[in-house]
Amino acid sequence: MSRLALPRLSAARRARLWLSYQRYALVTLAGAAATVAAAVVALPWWLWLPLAAVSAVPVRFAAHVLASWPRKLRATRIAEHRIRAGRFAPVQVQSFCGDPCFRVVAAEILARAGIGDDERRGLIAAYRRDAEKRDVLLLVDHTTGLVVTVGADGQFRRETLGSGAEERI
Repeated sequence: MSRLALPRLSAARRARLWLSYQRYALVTLAGAAATVAAAVVALPWWLWLPLAAVSAVPVRFAAHVLASWPRKLRATRIAEHRIRAGRFAPVQVQSFCGDPCFRVVAAEILARAGIGDDERRGLIAAYRRDAEKRDVLLLVDHTTGLVVTVGADGQFRRETLGSGAEERI
């Protein structure tokens, strides 16, 4: 199996991409740090610990965003390879548009493909709406054959496997 020869990125471009792709994490970390620092300065000592514990939630989110850097970089490099080979289509970034952090990656890729600002924003907005429509929760009871679907619209649907009959709840 041959490995895909992905384009190398200069150190300056990697640094710019890192800052661009990680901006949500950096802003979240800065906000959490500022909140704790303000508490240390302005609040009694016994309120510091609960506030620091609560700030763990955004810090955990930021860590998740920071940890996704290798996937974001790989997606960018693959797309750049496709752009150079003339095999890129804008729909290839559609799967990135469900996640706000990966929408930044989609915007970067579309910009690298030469798609203008207005068209790029329109494509990303359309792909985001499509992703939101596809979000469903599917519950299956294999013993009774009952399937309950919770759609992105909040509708519940109940169906028995093999019956073809669907009931809205």
